Amino acid sequence: MNTFMNLFAIFVVFIQIQISLSQSVQSPPEPNLIQQLCKRNRYQTLCISTLNDDPRSKTSNLKGLASISIDATTKKVNGTLQYYVGVLRTITDRALFEMYGTCIEEYGAAIDRFLPAAVANLKAKKYSETMSNMKVVVAKPVNCDAQFPTTDSPVAARNKVVHDIADMTGDIIKTFVN
Repeated sequence: MNTFMNLFAIFVVFIQIQISLSQSVQSPPEPNLIQQLCKRNRYQTLCISTLNDDPRSKTSNLKGLASISIDATTKKVNGTLQYYVGVLRTITDRALFEMYGTCIEEYGAAIDRFLPAAVANLKAKKYSETMSNMKVVVAKPVNCDAQFPTTDSPVAARNKVVHDIADMTGDIIKTFVN
């Protein structure tokens, strides 16, 4: 009986070794991939912090980092859209209502059409189309800003944040196009 148990234990160990050897080993990403990618970006600090803040970046390749960047842009655009919707609910002035309403339309189009299209195009390896989608998203905060007559408008700071992260994402996507 003892011999049988020893043979069984050896058999189990042998099976475990076979299983571990047969599983594909995913090579870890280059240790400096984020730094290399962000070094070429106009928003280097934002790029590094955005990508490093997402735990998926630890195991991502270049395409994965681009996806993370689009996700981060989507989060910022959606957060700004929700803020503008909240502000709109408190506005009684007709002119301000229209200004914020235009901003909501611009950001809504980014969320509903252009960012999902960017994600789909990235997955389909249609990088030029992904870049075109991101250019439209970059323009949305600019269009919103244009509604307000002064440079120190109540939307300027939020729009700059959205513009910068969307433009940063566009720079990341450019690495696939060039």
